[in-house]
Amino acid sequence: MMSAETHPSSEHRETPRSDRDFAVDESIDVRSLIAKEQTLPFLGLTPADATTADYPAGIEPTGRRFLNTDANESRSLKVVIKALPQASSGELHAVNEFVDPADETVDPEEIRDVDGLNADLLEAATGQSIEELAANAPSDRLLDVTDHQDIIDRRRLALAALGYPVKFRWQIATSTYSIVNPEEAYLPLMGALQKHGADEAFGWADMRDWGGVAKLTVILPGFRRELDMSQSDGSTKAAIREHDALADVDPTMSDGSDEDDETATVTVYGGIQTGYDFRGSQTMWAKPLLFFPGSGTVMYGVGQRYSRRHVGDVTNAAHERAHDRVPIMEWWGNIYDDLDERTTTVDDVLVRARSVAIDFEELPFDVDDFYFYLGIPSTYAESASTRAARIAMPDSYPTLWNLQLSLLVALGEFEGARASDTFQAYNEVARDILFSPGKSIQLAAREHDLQADDDEPSIAPDQQTLSDALGEAFAIPGVEVASERDLSDTDAQRVQNTIQESLNQ
Repeated sequence: MMSAETHPSSEHRETPRSDRDFAVDESIDVRSLIAKEQTLPFLGLTPADATTADYPAGIEPTGRRFLNTDANESRSLKVVIKALPQASSGELHAVNEFVDPADETVDPEEIRDVDGLNADLLEAATGQSIEELAANAPSDRLLDVTDHQDIIDRRRLALAALGYPVKFRWQIATSTYSIVNPEEAYLPLMGALQKHGADEAFGWADMRDWGGVAKLTVILPGFRRELDMSQSDGSTKAAIREHDALADVDPTMSDGSDEDDETATVTVYGGIQTGYDFRGSQTMWAKPLLFFPGSGTVMYGVGQRYSRRHVGDVTNAAHERAHDRVPIMEWWGNIYDDLDERTTTVDDVLVRARSVAIDFEELPFDVDDFYFYLGIPSTYAESASTRAARIAMPDSYPTLWNLQLSLLVALGEFEGARASDTFQAYNEVARDILFSPGKSIQLAAREHDLQADDDEPSIAPDQQTLSDALGEAFAIPGVEVASERDLSDTDAQRVQNTIQESLNQ
């Protein structure tokens, strides 16, 4: 018997049958029927909401993440959820190669020829000859595989049934794997948002591998914050320069007309990113995010990561409670409440980010290398460092706010799949620069030392312990309070606190 995992054979076949008596029309590209990668924007929760909802003021709905409302494009979150593919569990069979297809009997000679099988010992142990054993054995050509299941896409299976050479399998999973389909996972999310009156939510779903991997971004206008980004000691040339440069990518930034009492504000929305993976992942997950409407940038993963394993009966509340799991509708409600709590602290976090700068004159690498050492490809690293230098004053002295925003803007040019783990990882680099600057600098320094092959470390050994604490980051040369702002004693103490404590606890 062949292993089902190495030689899968199913009543569902991944290639057209050889005995087809018709020709498939090769002029039709079946990939145009079901997109392998796509982004589906939405506005409003239900089709009724979508007919009246509009993007908030200050958002320019251009690009693949937004609907063209001028052309009367309309798509609700519910429609997007319905468009996400549903995985199905298919039966698996293994070919019993020892059954002669001519007479459907087990061939004893084939069994005697198997390397490593001692036929004499087997006959002695059973008291029967191989021929006798073969005559009494089941002679099914296909053997059921009961400990695994075929996780398939029925849309593509339908095309394969018509003779098209379309792969339709996402994975072969164990029999304990429980599929959590998008409708089961995200219709309860929509219900939780409706319960909280978030009917004007908008966002987009990024999909790849025919929807086998998807990341859903939900922006909630109800979590709008106007962040005061002004300088405590009044207007300075550095503050004006940074404000003007940021306004270039964030037109929602406003400033006062009185230069002696300048105020600068940035609009930010809270939201949720959630995702699933039919290709082997055991969980669906959700994390808070921040969205800056003026620049169109998203800061992912700014809070706790919530996850649910692919087990149980996700839509059965009584079943889930009986197994000590939170019903999914309540699960989404808890995430919403958590987001509400965290957005109240975002003001302090981002203002601190304007107050702390990195002097790259004190480090053995420049801003471009800093991004590159953190794993950002050179194309995006160069774009981000160019913007960061233009904003900073002096050029080599960017704030944490500047560094993360410049990278997020550069990642807006990302050419790969937005649903990919790679794109997610690049965005998390920007997040860590803001929330864990000390760790980011230490990681970059370690990579610099590895590539330089220098026995002398670029930062002292006692400063190489990775830490999220901003207070410890000040022990690293080059990390200090931005010179354009003299913090009060209270502000200085707040800067010493861990940024991670503000949003990630």
